[in-house]
Amino acid sequence: MIPQKWVPLESDPVILTQYSQALGLSSSLAFHDVYSISDPDLLSFVPRPVQALLLVFPVTNTYENYRKLQDEGKDLDMRENPVDGDIVWFRQTIGNSCGTMGVIHALFNGEAATHLGILQSCVGILY
Repeated sequence: MIPQKWVPLESDPVILTQYSQALGLSSSLAFHDVYSISDPDLLSFVPRPVQALLLVFPVTNTYENYRKLQDEGKDLDMRENPVDGDIVWFRQTIGNSCGTMGVIHALFNGEAATHLGILQSCVGILY
């Protein structure tokens, strides 16, 4: 079986905003670049309140080995338990879909989920 792969989602705030709004996110929310997570001057450019943070980082062999060790012995079939407390989590099963999965997790968790339009009914089903 050939694993399915997607064309990676562009890490561009305009594209992420358009994509999220097509999924039902309110036009009152948008994605923005964050140039630092520690420099107060650069953080002052980030509009408030912040609903979610998508972090882009390179996957290394060390990280991949650590992740596999953490998953060892766990039942990762999320059809049985898609909700862990207040956190909704979807397993990524398609290669190169990490950007899309990050957006979906940002939209379905926390206060951001209250800003969903057509997907609001989906959030209710998961809880």
